Amino acid sequence: MSKKFLHYANQSINADDIKAVGKALKSDSITRGPLVQEFEKAIAEFSGANYAVAFNSGTTALDAASYAAEIQPYDRVITTPNSFVGTITGVIKRGATPTFIDIDPKTGNIDLEKLALNINQPSSRGKEVIMPVHYAGIPVDMERLNKMICRMDTVIIEDAAHALGSIYSKGKPVGCCEWSDMTVFSFHPAKHVTTGEGGCVLTNDESLYKRLLLYRNNGIIRSEDAWMYQVTDITGNYNFTDIQAALGLSQLKRVKDFIKIRKKLVKKYRKELQDVPSLEMFPEECDEKTSYHIFVVKIDFENLNITRQELMQKLHEEGIGTQVHYIPLYQHPFMDGAKLGQYFPGMEEFYAKALTLPLHCNMDDKDVVRVCGLLKTFLKP
Repeated sequence: MSKKFLHYANQSINADDIKAVGKALKSDSITRGPLVQEFEKAIAEFSGANYAVAFNSGTTALDAASYAAEIQPYDRVITTPNSFVGTITGVIKRGATPTFIDIDPKTGNIDLEKLALNINQPSSRGKEVIMPVHYAGIPVDMERLNKMICRMDTVIIEDAAHALGSIYSKGKPVGCCEWSDMTVFSFHPAKHVTTGEGGCVLTNDESLYKRLLLYRNNGIIRSEDAWMYQVTDITGNYNFTDIQAALGLSQLKRVKDFIKIRKKLVKKYRKELQDVPSLEMFPEECDEKTSYHIFVVKIDFENLNITRQELMQKLHEEGIGTQVHYIPLYQHPFMDGAKLGQYFPGMEEFYAKALTLPLHCNMDDKDVVRVCGLLKTFLKP
């Protein structure tokens, strides 16, 4: 009997989730109803923010944050090249060109020392927007980042699509927005909590909250009259459904258990892979703070007799799914010219070595042993 295929990521759905979704489907409101507000309240309370606005996807939520921040073509938007395109989709749609800062190859996160050299630049026109990404769930030191800023017009948007349940160094949850204007979560099936597709923006600023609501529902503002509304801006329909909210609320009840399972699996990975000379893992001090959306190892393919593609294919043939997170954003055709002659040694090193191994709540220690055994076999000199 063949073994199950082990995907690099997978949702964890139980009977309670199915029951909750079924109940929502039988209700009078299957979209824009009371469950959406209940879910938003639950996410805000979990993260310590004043407001949360849910959207139909994480990419839409990032787009909405760019809208709420009123990003303009002449604004200077600073972020990392080590991310999914959703981080900068809204930026580019608004005519701005991202400025990339190199990463720390040890963590995959933006290099704060290099960031410090590239912010607070005077401008007679636009504002400065900084979009740090908490890669793999490892939180950027937001307190340190915040202290670097001198310009009063700087806007900070945290891309925390990977980081639901992660904590900052002082124990505060990612999403509290203490050191940023907005924080964005994703509820894609690969994430800690899924709503099928979905995302949300958290903020402590009421004016940003109102702009997020405006963006979600066609730019509509309603009056006290039941039938009267005005379209104040052309945005789109990005509503989150009660079906999604029902699943999210059910999943959120288990998020702490999900994180415990992920941390346990990471601990097992560390034990199994600690003596592999050609392989490097994230610094162990990251484990306390991160909720581990993905588990990425760095492999020195340049000095091995196997390429990354060959290794991924061999693992796939043995029923093990892997992935690469991420192709540098500046390498994609749509960003042609954005690199502007810069070199990103940290990103290039990281990308050349990165491989995402399976990590999700449908796994157990035996699965980790299986992955690591095959990995060690294929990486032998």
